[in-house]
Amino acid sequence: MRAEDPGLIHVTPNRAVARRLGVPYRTLAGLARELLRDGGLLVASPYRARRLLVQAVREALAPKDPQGLAAALEGPVRTLLLLAQASGQGEEALARLAEEASPRLARVARAARRYGELLRGRRLLDPVEVLPKAAALGKRLPLRLWRYPYLGTGELAFLKGVAAPGSEVELLLPEGAWGEANRRAKEALEEVGLKVRPLELAGLGRAFLQGGGVGRVQALRFPDMEAEVRHVLASLKGLLRGGLPPGEVALVARDDRRYGPLVAAVGFDQGLPVRLLYRVPVGESRVGSLAALLAQALQDFPYEATLRLLFHPLFPWERKVDLDQARLRRPSGEAWKGLGLPGELLELAQGKTGGELVQGLRRALSPLRKRLEGWPRERAALEALLEGLGELEEEDREGFFQGISELLYHLTVPAQPGYGGVELHTPLARYGGAFRHLFVLGMAEGLTPVPVAEDPFLGLSEVEELERFGLFPEKPWEAAAREALVFAALLGSLKEDGEAVLTYPEVVEGRPVPMSPFLERLGLEPRSPGRTLVGSLVEARRLGLWEGDPLQEAMERALEAERARLEGEASSPHHGATGRPFLPASLSVSQLEDLATCPFRFYAKHLLRPRGDREAGDGDREDLGTFVHQVLARVFRAALEKDARRGEEVRALAAGGLLGEAFSRVEEEWKGRPNSPFFLRRPDWPHRRRWVLGLLARAFEDDKQFLRGDVKIVGVEVEAKLGRGFRGMVPGYEGLEVRGIIDRVEERSGSRFYLDYKLGSTSPRVKDPRTGKLSADLQLSLYILLHGEGRGAGVYYLLASREAKTVNLDRGALWAIFKEIRRTLKSGAFEPRPDAKAEACRSCPVELLCRYEGR
Repeated sequence: MRAEDPGLIHVTPNRAVARRLGVPYRTLAGLARELLRDGGLLVASPYRARRLLVQAVREALAPKDPQGLAAALEGPVRTLLLLAQASGQGEEALARLAEEASPRLARVARAARRYGELLRGRRLLDPVEVLPKAAALGKRLPLRLWRYPYLGTGELAFLKGVAAPGSEVELLLPEGAWGEANRRAKEALEEVGLKVRPLELAGLGRAFLQGGGVGRVQALRFPDMEAEVRHVLASLKGLLRGGLPPGEVALVARDDRRYGPLVAAVGFDQGLPVRLLYRVPVGESRVGSLAALLAQALQDFPYEATLRLLFHPLFPWERKVDLDQARLRRPSGEAWKGLGLPGELLELAQGKTGGELVQGLRRALSPLRKRLEGWPRERAALEALLEGLGELEEEDREGFFQGISELLYHLTVPAQPGYGGVELHTPLARYGGAFRHLFVLGMAEGLTPVPVAEDPFLGLSEVEELERFGLFPEKPWEAAAREALVFAALLGSLKEDGEAVLTYPEVVEGRPVPMSPFLERLGLEPRSPGRTLVGSLVEARRLGLWEGDPLQEAMERALEAERARLEGEASSPHHGATGRPFLPASLSVSQLEDLATCPFRFYAKHLLRPRGDREAGDGDREDLGTFVHQVLARVFRAALEKDARRGEEVRALAAGGLLGEAFSRVEEEWKGRPNSPFFLRRPDWPHRRRWVLGLLARAFEDDKQFLRGDVKIVGVEVEAKLGRGFRGMVPGYEGLEVRGIIDRVEERSGSRFYLDYKLGSTSPRVKDPRTGKLSADLQLSLYILLHGEGRGAGVYYLLASREAKTVNLDRGALWAIFKEIRRTLKSGAFEPRPDAKAEACRSCPVELLCRYEGR
């Protein structure tokens, strides 16, 4: 039988071997499933297999905790199923064990026997039975197996039953104890007419098997896993940037689940695309969490689960729930009615059978496909869930809800799929290829190789007992030998001129670990890499390597500013010293407040003008305050247009719908802006909207302080500019124009009052230069001076606390404040000079830029 025969079926253990040989990728398990499908047999899904195993344990053993015992017996039960089918004894072997074996082994056998019966009743097979059951079909195929480091019990049974005489198997046949199991497999295959050829490994793999010297291989040690991964990925990044094709590099970790998240995080930091192909439960994805919350909510809508469902980022329907009422009532079940739950969700909850609930969930989740187009893992999770839901169609309503969480655990998707980039694999997926560079992470004891131990239910005494029944399970030392053979095959994948890097973390999860015995067999003593490889700007900055960094100049300036601050040097530009006078023609009242409170606050806010992240909510409160002022101004203007100037008239109009109308119009106008404020786009705006509207409604209800019935409205949003009373206040600087907007001007009892609204619960205060305390008023005092020529009184109305604070003009304080302002502007020195107790620093918007030591 020649390798080029057209009817010959080539079989490889993984894709790396198939790619190297240029043959289609086919495995023994895949071939066996094809044969079984033709024979009308199907393989049970992981979910169905676990449910049937739980049922078998309950019926055969009647334990107190069937699910817990089924989880513990899953491995031993499958071992017995595999051995019974591979030996050709089938159900008879399990029956004999159940009757004649020791009590401990007989219990496992009874569970396995009942499990097999339940499977057969549905014409299903457990996944471990695929190979031996396919062998029993009697169909013979010409096979050519390439580069197998070992053959398991099922694979050997399949070849003996399916491979036609003359088929060839390439098998690793080392000398010594490591090759004992493979030599027995060779003899068994040759007895049925197969040809077994020894697999020849390249230099490094051969050296590992023989325990001799090695060629181009490095063993590097690192203080921890992060340092190890950063070095390796930086090396990979350098090779790929140098033009090396990705197919020439292999990144391997025996414990890929432990290393995967760290590799992904470091790869993102270094700008190196990484793919993690080990599988994780769908329940760990956002799609899975949505399905779990839906299942919880559909069971009579408990408050917590339903509320979390409504805020899930993938919630499939429009949110119209009255959250204020929901939080007030904490509803569950029927109490949710009338609060705005989506009709589709309520309809879905009416499903009485598993089939109805499955159809409803598919209708709800299918539209998410479009939203998840650019999210490979979530899209894969959605497709897996939509298909896997079919497992629950035969359940009743209770069984559906019991099974959904289990289904989400058994359905799996790749941890981080995608296209291109570096792939992290286990040795099983990479041995047999041809690589110029091989990187193996985690060469520590307990990581590579993984620890092996006897099964709690099938210990050495049970293994010896099984052998007396003609069943031969794998022993712990044979599992260790298999690990070594796979690692040898991985090392044999390195080209003759290639280089291997084996890395060893000295500490794993806070525990020191010894190096791998595989390194000892190669005669390697791990050494420090000597120099730190830098794979990203973040790492370079951490090490102080700034050369070529686009932020080098800025970082040096920042470092110099810190040095000057720590050494107590005079003010620098970093402290707000411009070195020349700043004499503007005009300033607003708010700018003057900042300047009087702390010169550096004025410098940062109005001269540097740093931009915040609006999407992160920076400036949200300031935007909301402006929004509230516009709503109130619209209400009062509309009232004046209707010739309603008395307080009771305005209050009646506001209560009659004018306030709500003004609020809605301002809201609509702001939402129509090209870049609307973030607070209007936040998911909780409907809740905050009701809070803000209620705040304003309560203010209009306050007829003692916010709007007295006997007042007369004189003006709304009145502009205040420099007046005669201001000239001469600060000799030599009379040219400054002051601008301000007075929220409301009203008259009562023959006096004029200037009102300013504040969204919070405190009135503004600036530093009084005479005392150094945060005690002087500037805003309303200036309004009285500029608009009222020194006559009248000011009132701050605090919307949050519904308090009013009256302010009278203090000319002495204003003179001292403007004298200090003039000195600051003429010197151009805007260093941090807050009040004596640094109270202004507590809510300073530019504290991240400030270097004031008194904070």
